[in-house]
Amino acid sequence: MKKNLANVVGGELLLRVANAAVAVLVGRVYGVGVLGTYAAIIAAATLAERLADNGLELTAITEVSHSPESLSDVATALYIDKTALSLVAAGLLALAACMLGYSQSLRPTAVILTIRTFLYSYCRLNAGLLKALDNTKHIVRIQAVHFLLLILSVLAIYLRRQNLRVLLLCLLGAQTVEFLMASGVLSKLGLRRSVTSLAACWNMIRRSTPVGLTYTLSTLMLRGDVVVLSMIASPEEVGTFAAANTALVFAYVIAWLFSGVLLSDLGNLSHDREAFDSHFRKCLKLVLIFAVPASLASALLARPAILFVFGRNYEGAVLPGALMMLALPFIFLNAAFLSRTVARNATRMSLAIYGFAAVVSLLLNYSLGRWNGAAGIAGSIVIREAVMTLLFVRFWNSRQRETELEVAELMNA
Repeated sequence: MKKNLANVVGGELLLRVANAAVAVLVGRVYGVGVLGTYAAIIAAATLAERLADNGLELTAITEVSHSPESLSDVATALYIDKTALSLVAAGLLALAACMLGYSQSLRPTAVILTIRTFLYSYCRLNAGLLKALDNTKHIVRIQAVHFLLLILSVLAIYLRRQNLRVLLLCLLGAQTVEFLMASGVLSKLGLRRSVTSLAACWNMIRRSTPVGLTYTLSTLMLRGDVVVLSMIASPEEVGTFAAANTALVFAYVIAWLFSGVLLSDLGNLSHDREAFDSHFRKCLKLVLIFAVPASLASALLARPAILFVFGRNYEGAVLPGALMMLALPFIFLNAAFLSRTVARNATRMSLAIYGFAAVVSLLLNYSLGRWNGAAGIAGSIVIREAVMTLLFVRFWNSRQRETELEVAELMNA
Protein backbone atom coordinates (compact mmCIF):
# COMPACT_ATOMS: atom_id res chain seq x y z
CA MET A 1 0.00 0.00 0.00
CA LYS A 2 2.83 2.42 0.86
CA LYS A 3 4.40 1.78 -2.55
CA ASN A 4 1.09 2.52 -4.29
CA LEU A 5 0.71 5.72 -2.29
CA ALA A 6 4.26 6.80 -3.15
CA ASN A 7 3.61 6.17 -6.85
CA VAL A 8 0.40 8.19 -6.85
CA VAL A 9 1.79 11.04 -4.74
CA GLY A 10 5.05 11.17 -6.68
CA GLY A 11 3.34 11.41 -10.06
CA GLU A 12 0.86 14.03 -8.87
CA LEU A 13 3.54 16.25 -7.34
CA LEU A 14 5.68 16.05 -10.48
CA LEU A 15 2.82 17.34 -12.61
CA ARG A 16 1.99 20.08 -10.11
CA VAL A 17 5.59 21.29 -10.16
CA ALA A 18 5.60 21.28 -13.97
CA ASN A 19 2.31 23.18 -14.21
CA ALA A 20 3.57 25.73 -11.69
CA ALA A 21 6.63 26.20 -13.90
CA VAL A 22 4.29 26.81 -16.85
CA ALA A 23 2.41 29.49 -14.85
CA VAL A 24 5.71 31.19 -13.93
CA LEU A 25 6.78 31.14 -17.59
CA VAL A 26 3.47 32.70 -18.70
CA GLY A 27 3.75 35.37 -16.00
CA ARG A 28 7.36 36.27 -16.69
CA VAL A 29 7.41 36.10 -20.50
CA TYR A 30 3.92 37.19 -21.54
CA GLY A 31 2.98 39.53 -18.68
CA VAL A 32 0.56 39.94 -15.78
CA GLY A 33 -2.54 40.37 -17.95
CA VAL A 34 -1.88 37.24 -20.00
CA LEU A 35 -1.32 35.22 -16.81
CA GLY A 36 -4.69 36.50 -15.56
CA THR A 37 -6.46 35.43 -18.74
CA TYR A 38 -4.66 32.06 -18.69
CA ALA A 39 -5.67 31.44 -15.06
CA ALA A 40 -9.29 32.50 -15.63
CA ILE A 41 -9.74 30.17 -18.61
CA ILE A 42 -8.21 27.23 -16.76
CA ALA A 43 -10.41 27.90 -13.72
CA ALA A 44 -13.60 28.00 -15.79
CA ALA A 45 -12.62 24.90 -17.80
CA THR A 46 -11.73 23.00 -14.63
CA LEU A 47 -15.12 23.79 -13.09
CA ALA A 48 -16.85 22.47 -16.19
CA GLU A 49 -14.61 19.39 -16.23
CA ARG A 50 -15.37 18.57 -12.58
CA LEU A 51 -19.10 18.84 -13.28
CA ALA A 52 -18.66 16.46 -16.18
CA ASP A 53 -16.64 14.00 -14.09
CA ASN A 54 -19.52 13.72 -11.58
CA GLY A 55 -17.54 11.36 -9.34
CA LEU A 56 -16.88 8.90 -12.17
CA GLU A 57 -13.16 8.73 -11.38
CA LEU A 58 -13.79 7.48 -7.83
CA THR A 59 -16.58 5.22 -9.05
CA ALA A 60 -14.10 3.61 -11.45
CA ILE A 61 -11.74 2.81 -8.58
CA THR A 62 -14.53 1.35 -6.44
CA GLU A 63 -16.20 -0.72 -9.17
CA VAL A 64 -13.06 -2.22 -10.73
CA SER A 65 -11.26 -2.86 -7.42
CA HIS A 66 -14.23 -4.95 -6.26
CA SER A 67 -14.40 -6.97 -9.50
CA PRO A 68 -11.32 -6.62 -11.75
CA GLU A 69 -12.81 -9.06 -14.23
CA SER A 70 -15.48 -6.44 -15.06
CA LEU A 71 -12.86 -3.93 -16.24
CA SER A 72 -14.05 -3.74 -19.85
CA ASP A 73 -17.76 -3.49 -19.02
CA VAL A 74 -17.28 -0.86 -16.30
CA ALA A 75 -14.74 1.18 -18.29
CA THR A 76 -16.96 1.25 -21.39
CA ALA A 77 -19.90 2.59 -19.38
CA LEU A 78 -17.62 5.13 -17.66
CA TYR A 79 -16.17 6.41 -20.94
CA ILE A 80 -19.65 6.75 -22.47
CA ASP A 81 -20.91 8.64 -19.41
CA LYS A 82 -17.86 10.89 -19.27
CA THR A 83 -18.06 11.71 -22.99
CA ALA A 84 -21.77 12.53 -22.83
CA LEU A 85 -21.37 14.72 -19.73
CA SER A 86 -18.23 16.37 -21.15
CA LEU A 87 -20.06 17.39 -24.34
CA VAL A 88 -22.84 18.95 -22.27
CA ALA A 89 -20.35 20.74 -19.98
CA ALA A 90 -18.29 22.00 -22.93
CA GLY A 91 -21.47 23.30 -24.58
CA LEU A 92 -22.47 25.17 -21.43
CA LEU A 93 -18.96 26.58 -21.14
CA ALA A 94 -19.08 27.85 -24.73
CA LEU A 95 -22.51 29.38 -24.11
CA ALA A 96 -21.23 31.15 -20.98
CA ALA A 97 -18.24 32.50 -22.91
CA CYS A 98 -20.54 33.94 -25.59
CA MET A 99 -22.84 35.50 -23.00
CA LEU A 100 -19.91 37.10 -21.17
CA GLY A 101 -18.58 38.50 -24.45
CA TYR A 102 -15.17 36.83 -24.72
CA SER A 103 -13.28 38.42 -27.62
CA GLN A 104 -12.51 36.40 -30.74
CA SER A 105 -8.79 36.84 -30.15
CA LEU A 106 -9.07 34.76 -26.97
CA ARG A 107 -10.97 31.88 -28.56
CA PRO A 108 -7.93 29.87 -29.79
CA THR A 109 -6.36 30.09 -26.33
CA ALA A 110 -9.64 29.11 -24.66
CA VAL A 111 -10.25 26.20 -27.04
CA ILE A 112 -6.77 24.71 -26.61
CA LEU A 113 -6.80 25.04 -22.81
CA THR A 114 -10.33 23.62 -22.56
CA ILE A 115 -9.46 20.60 -24.71
CA ARG A 116 -6.37 20.01 -22.59
CA THR A 117 -8.40 20.27 -19.37
CA PHE A 118 -11.00 17.75 -20.53
CA LEU A 119 -8.27 15.42 -21.85
CA TYR A 120 -6.68 15.64 -18.41
CA SER A 121 -10.00 14.42 -17.00
CA TYR A 122 -9.80 11.30 -19.17
CA CYS A 123 -6.20 10.81 -17.97
CA ARG A 124 -7.46 10.92 -14.37
CA LEU A 125 -10.06 8.30 -15.23
CA ASN A 126 -7.35 6.09 -16.73
CA ALA A 127 -5.25 6.60 -13.59
CA GLY A 128 -8.25 5.61 -11.48
CA LEU A 129 -8.56 2.35 -13.41
CA LEU A 130 -4.84 1.65 -12.92
CA LYS A 131 -5.21 2.30 -9.18
CA ALA A 132 -8.11 -0.15 -9.06
CA LEU A 133 -6.01 -2.77 -10.83
CA ASP A 134 -3.14 -2.21 -8.34
CA ASN A 135 -0.81 -1.08 -11.13
CA THR A 136 0.17 2.33 -9.81
CA LYS A 137 3.78 1.87 -10.92
CA HIS A 138 2.60 2.71 -14.43
CA ILE A 139 1.03 5.96 -13.21
CA VAL A 140 4.26 7.47 -11.89
CA ARG A 141 6.20 6.36 -14.99
CA ILE A 142 3.66 7.87 -17.38
CA GLN A 143 3.39 11.09 -15.39
CA ALA A 144 7.19 11.32 -15.21
CA VAL A 145 7.26 11.33 -19.02
CA HIS A 146 4.56 14.01 -19.02
CA PHE A 147 6.61 16.02 -16.50
CA LEU A 148 9.74 15.84 -18.66
CA LEU A 149 7.81 16.94 -21.75
CA LEU A 150 6.37 19.93 -19.88
CA ILE A 151 9.74 21.00 -18.44
CA LEU A 152 11.44 20.66 -21.84
CA SER A 153 8.64 22.71 -23.41
CA VAL A 154 9.03 25.43 -20.77
CA LEU A 155 12.79 25.62 -21.33
CA ALA A 156 12.45 25.67 -25.11
CA ILE A 157 9.75 28.35 -25.11
CA TYR A 158 11.70 30.50 -22.63
CA LEU A 159 14.98 30.28 -24.55
CA ARG A 160 13.45 30.76 -27.99
CA ARG A 161 10.81 33.29 -26.85
CA GLN A 162 8.03 31.55 -28.81
CA ASN A 163 4.49 32.94 -28.74
CA LEU A 164 1.82 31.74 -26.31
CA ARG A 165 0.00 29.56 -28.82
CA VAL A 166 3.12 27.44 -29.36
CA LEU A 167 3.35 26.90 -25.60
CA LEU A 168 -0.34 25.89 -25.40
CA LEU A 169 0.05 23.40 -28.23
CA CYS A 170 3.06 21.89 -26.45
CA LEU A 171 0.95 21.53 -23.29
CA LEU A 172 -1.82 19.83 -25.26
CA GLY A 173 0.70 17.54 -26.93
CA ALA A 174 2.19 16.47 -23.59
CA GLN A 175 -1.29 15.75 -22.21
CA THR A 176 -2.09 13.69 -25.29
CA VAL A 177 1.05 11.61 -24.78
CA GLU A 178 -0.03 10.80 -21.21
CA PHE A 179 -3.50 9.77 -22.39
CA LEU A 180 -2.14 7.51 -25.16
CA MET A 181 0.43 5.88 -22.86
CA ALA A 182 -2.15 5.15 -20.15
CA SER A 183 -4.63 3.82 -22.73
CA GLY A 184 -1.92 1.54 -24.11
CA VAL A 185 -1.12 0.14 -20.65
CA LEU A 186 -4.80 -0.48 -19.92
CA SER A 187 -5.14 -2.26 -23.25
CA LYS A 188 -2.27 -4.59 -22.30
CA LEU A 189 -3.98 -5.22 -18.96
CA GLY A 190 -7.11 -6.45 -20.76
CA LEU A 191 -9.26 -3.37 -21.36
CA ARG A 192 -11.45 -3.85 -24.43
CA ARG A 193 -14.50 -2.09 -25.80
CA SER A 194 -17.64 -3.78 -24.57
CA VAL A 195 -21.33 -3.64 -25.45
CA THR A 196 -23.32 -1.91 -22.73
CA SER A 197 -26.87 -0.67 -22.25
CA LEU A 198 -28.19 2.82 -21.61
CA ALA A 199 -29.60 1.54 -18.32
CA ALA A 200 -26.10 0.49 -17.18
CA CYS A 201 -24.70 3.91 -18.13
CA TRP A 202 -27.48 5.69 -16.25
CA ASN A 203 -27.00 3.55 -13.15
CA MET A 204 -23.30 4.43 -13.21
CA ILE A 205 -24.10 8.16 -13.26
CA ARG A 206 -26.66 7.76 -10.49
CA ARG A 207 -24.20 5.94 -8.22
CA SER A 208 -21.38 8.40 -8.85
CA THR A 209 -23.38 11.60 -8.30
CA PRO A 210 -23.32 11.75 -4.43
CA VAL A 211 -19.52 11.46 -4.42
CA GLY A 212 -19.19 13.86 -7.33
CA LEU A 213 -21.18 16.58 -5.59
CA THR A 214 -18.73 16.93 -2.70
CA TYR A 215 -15.71 17.15 -4.98
CA THR A 216 -17.53 19.54 -7.34
CA LEU A 217 -18.28 21.86 -4.41
CA SER A 218 -14.63 21.67 -3.35
CA THR A 219 -13.51 22.62 -6.87
CA LEU A 220 -16.14 25.36 -7.01
CA MET A 221 -14.57 27.01 -3.98
CA LEU A 222 -10.97 26.62 -5.18
CA ARG A 223 -11.53 27.69 -8.79
CA GLY A 224 -14.42 30.02 -8.05
CA ASP A 225 -11.94 32.45 -6.49
CA VAL A 226 -10.36 33.09 -9.90
CA VAL A 227 -13.62 32.91 -11.88
CA VAL A 228 -15.39 35.50 -9.72
CA LEU A 229 -12.39 37.83 -9.72
CA SER A 230 -12.13 37.58 -13.52
CA MET A 231 -15.75 38.78 -13.77
CA ILE A 232 -15.24 41.90 -11.64
CA ALA A 233 -11.59 42.87 -12.16
CA SER A 234 -9.05 43.42 -14.93
CA PRO A 235 -6.85 40.63 -16.34
CA GLU A 236 -3.87 42.29 -14.61
CA GLU A 237 -5.61 41.99 -11.22
CA VAL A 238 -6.43 38.35 -11.94
CA GLY A 239 -2.79 37.74 -12.94
CA THR A 240 -1.66 39.25 -9.66
CA PHE A 241 -3.99 36.93 -7.78
CA ALA A 242 -2.88 33.90 -9.82
CA ALA A 243 0.76 34.54 -8.91
CA ALA A 244 -0.12 34.79 -5.22
CA ASN A 245 -2.34 31.71 -5.46
CA THR A 246 0.37 29.39 -6.82
CA ALA A 247 1.66 28.38 -3.38
CA LEU A 248 -1.86 27.92 -2.02
CA VAL A 249 -2.72 25.48 -4.81
CA PHE A 250 0.28 23.41 -3.70
CA ALA A 251 -1.01 23.54 -0.14
CA TYR A 252 -4.39 22.22 -1.25
CA VAL A 253 -2.71 19.36 -3.14
CA ILE A 254 -0.60 18.39 -0.13
CA ALA A 255 -3.67 18.60 2.12
CA TRP A 256 -5.58 16.35 -0.29
CA LEU A 257 -2.76 13.80 -0.26
CA PHE A 258 -2.59 14.02 3.55
CA SER A 259 -6.33 13.42 3.66
CA GLY A 260 -5.93 10.23 1.63
CA VAL A 261 -3.25 8.87 3.96
CA LEU A 262 -5.31 9.74 7.04
CA LEU A 263 -8.42 8.17 5.52
CA SER A 264 -6.53 4.93 5.06
CA ASP A 265 -5.40 4.95 8.70
CA LEU A 266 -8.85 5.82 10.04
CA GLY A 267 -10.45 3.17 7.85
CA ASN A 268 -8.26 0.52 9.44
CA LEU A 269 -9.33 1.73 12.91
CA SER A 270 -13.05 2.16 12.16
CA HIS A 271 -13.92 -1.02 14.12
CA ASP A 272 -12.40 0.42 17.33
CA ARG A 273 -14.06 3.72 18.28
CA GLU A 274 -11.63 4.57 21.07
CA ALA A 275 -8.53 3.94 18.95
CA PHE A 276 -10.15 5.80 16.06
CA ASP A 277 -10.81 8.94 18.13
CA SER A 278 -7.40 8.78 19.80
CA HIS A 279 -5.58 8.60 16.45
CA PHE A 280 -7.67 11.44 15.05
CA ARG A 281 -6.89 13.70 18.02
CA LYS A 282 -3.17 13.03 17.59
CA CYS A 283 -3.45 14.00 13.93
CA LEU A 284 -5.20 17.25 14.83
CA LYS A 285 -2.43 18.11 17.28
CA LEU A 286 0.26 17.37 14.69
CA VAL A 287 -1.54 19.54 12.15
CA LEU A 288 -1.61 22.47 14.57
CA ILE A 289 2.02 21.95 15.65
CA PHE A 290 3.30 22.03 12.06
CA ALA A 291 0.75 24.09 10.15
CA VAL A 292 0.58 27.15 12.43
CA PRO A 293 4.36 27.91 12.39
CA ALA A 294 4.47 27.07 8.65
CA SER A 295 1.59 29.48 8.04
CA LEU A 296 3.26 32.35 9.89
CA ALA A 297 6.64 31.71 8.27
CA SER A 298 5.08 31.54 4.79
CA ALA A 299 3.23 34.81 5.35
CA LEU A 300 6.47 36.53 6.37
CA LEU A 301 8.38 35.09 3.39
CA ALA A 302 5.65 35.81 0.83
CA ARG A 303 7.26 39.02 -0.45
CA PRO A 304 10.78 37.73 -1.26
CA ALA A 305 9.39 34.42 -2.58
CA ILE A 306 6.86 35.98 -4.98
CA LEU A 307 9.25 38.64 -6.28
CA PHE A 308 12.02 36.08 -6.78
CA VAL A 309 9.81 33.62 -8.69
CA PHE A 310 7.60 35.96 -10.74
CA GLY A 311 9.63 39.18 -10.85
CA ARG A 312 9.32 42.80 -9.71
CA ASN A 313 6.15 43.35 -11.76
CA TYR A 314 4.22 41.28 -9.21
CA GLU A 315 4.55 43.57 -6.20
CA GLY A 316 0.75 43.60 -6.00
CA ALA A 317 0.73 39.85 -5.32
CA VAL A 318 2.61 40.18 -2.03
CA LEU A 319 -0.30 41.15 0.23
CA PRO A 320 -2.76 38.57 -1.22
CA GLY A 321 -0.05 35.91 -1.01
CA ALA A 322 0.68 36.68 2.63
CA LEU A 323 -3.02 36.66 3.53
CA MET A 324 -3.60 33.31 1.81
CA MET A 325 -0.88 31.65 3.85
CA LEU A 326 -2.90 32.37 7.01
CA ALA A 327 -5.45 29.83 5.76
CA LEU A 328 -2.97 26.91 5.89
CA PRO A 329 -3.93 25.55 9.36
CA PHE A 330 -7.62 25.64 8.45
CA ILE A 331 -7.02 23.90 5.11
CA PHE A 332 -5.23 20.97 6.76
CA LEU A 333 -7.74 20.75 9.61
CA ASN A 334 -10.57 20.62 7.09
CA ALA A 335 -8.78 17.86 5.18
CA ALA A 336 -8.48 15.88 8.42
CA PHE A 337 -12.15 16.36 9.32
CA LEU A 338 -13.24 15.37 5.80
CA SER A 339 -11.30 12.10 6.15
CA ARG A 340 -13.05 11.48 9.45
CA THR A 341 -16.53 12.02 8.01
CA VAL A 342 -15.81 9.70 5.08
CA ALA A 343 -14.38 7.02 7.38
CA ARG A 344 -17.51 7.31 9.56
CA ASN A 345 -19.83 7.21 6.52
CA ALA A 346 -21.09 10.69 7.38
CA THR A 347 -20.96 12.02 3.81
CA ARG A 348 -24.21 13.96 4.27
CA MET A 349 -22.50 16.06 6.93
CA SER A 350 -19.52 16.87 4.71
CA LEU A 351 -21.82 17.61 1.78
CA ALA A 352 -23.86 20.03 3.91
CA ILE A 353 -20.72 21.80 5.17
CA TYR A 354 -19.17 22.04 1.71
CA GLY A 355 -22.44 23.26 0.22
CA PHE A 356 -22.83 26.00 2.82
CA ALA A 357 -19.16 26.98 2.52
CA ALA A 358 -19.42 27.17 -1.28
CA VAL A 359 -22.32 29.63 -1.06
CA VAL A 360 -20.51 31.71 1.59
CA SER A 361 -17.33 31.65 -0.51
CA LEU A 362 -19.03 32.93 -3.68
CA LEU A 363 -20.78 35.74 -1.78
CA LEU A 364 -17.58 36.77 -0.02
CA ASN A 365 -15.58 36.56 -3.25
CA TYR A 366 -17.95 38.94 -4.98
CA SER A 367 -18.31 41.45 -2.13
CA LEU A 368 -14.69 41.47 -0.94
CA GLY A 369 -13.34 41.21 -4.50
CA ARG A 370 -15.23 44.32 -5.56
CA TRP A 371 -14.02 46.08 -2.43
CA ASN A 372 -10.31 45.24 -2.59
CA GLY A 373 -9.54 43.08 -5.63
CA ALA A 374 -7.05 40.24 -5.19
CA ALA A 375 -6.45 41.04 -1.51
CA GLY A 376 -10.22 40.86 -0.90
CA ILE A 377 -10.43 37.40 -2.49
CA ALA A 378 -7.47 36.30 -0.36
CA GLY A 379 -9.32 37.42 2.76
CA SER A 380 -12.39 35.52 1.52
CA ILE A 381 -10.33 32.32 1.32
CA VAL A 382 -9.18 32.65 4.94
CA ILE A 383 -12.74 33.32 6.15
CA ARG A 384 -14.15 30.41 4.12
CA GLU A 385 -11.66 27.87 5.45
CA ALA A 386 -12.10 29.14 9.03
CA VAL A 387 -15.91 28.82 8.75
CA MET A 388 -15.55 25.24 7.50
CA THR A 389 -13.28 24.37 10.41
CA LEU A 390 -15.75 25.83 12.90
CA LEU A 391 -18.61 23.85 11.36
CA PHE A 392 -16.61 20.60 11.41
CA VAL A 393 -15.64 21.20 15.05
CA ARG A 394 -19.24 21.94 15.99
CA PHE A 395 -20.54 18.75 14.38
CA TRP A 396 -17.67 16.74 15.85
CA ASN A 397 -18.41 18.01 19.37
CA SER A 398 -22.12 17.30 18.98
CA ARG A 399 -21.37 13.74 17.84
CA GLN A 400 -19.00 13.31 20.78
CA ARG A 401 -21.73 14.39 23.22
CA GLU A 402 -24.22 12.02 21.59
CA THR A 403 -21.77 9.14 21.97
CA GLU A 404 -21.13 9.99 25.61
CA LEU A 405 -24.88 10.05 26.31
CA GLU A 406 -25.33 6.69 24.58
CA VAL A 407 -22.52 5.18 26.68
CA ALA A 408 -24.04 6.63 29.88
CA GLU A 409 -27.48 5.21 29.02
CA LEU A 410 -26.00 1.78 28.40
CA MET A 411 -24.16 1.88 31.73
CA ASN A 412 -27.31 2.92 33.59
CA ALA A 413 -29.52 0.34 31.90
